[in-house]
Amino acid sequence: MDLVQVITIAIVASILIILVREKSPSIAFMLVLFTGILIFFVVAREISQLFGLFQQMMTRMNMSMIHLDTILKVIGVAYLTEFTSQLLKDAQLQAIAVKVELAGKIFILVIALPIFIAVLETLMKFLPS
Repeated sequence: MDLVQVITIAIVASILIILVREKSPSIAFMLVLFTGILIFFVVAREISQLFGLFQQMMTRMNMSMIHLDTILKVIGVAYLTEFTSQLLKDAQLQAIAVKVELAGKIFILVIALPIFIAVLETLMKFLPS
């Protein structure tokens, strides 16, 4: 699927949701959820191709995959957190959405810690003893 198909899905789903929302808010929410998950899976397929390209580039440049993996994990956590938070906000569950955002930030800090430590160790080498 390409971007035009994703946009078409979003527009058709939006029209259906608007029509159904007045009579059955729960079905409308399920349509929102289903549409969001469908779009997420379409985008996830594209992202996996992008990650494969990054890995090929890193292999060609003989660069460490550890740092790339960490960066890709951070990006993945950020996108998943944002996606989940927006779904919760669509369901008028702002309090839970804020907590999901906080959890995502904490996980990003934990995942990025090895890079932070590596940077600090590199800086320490430059400081006089």
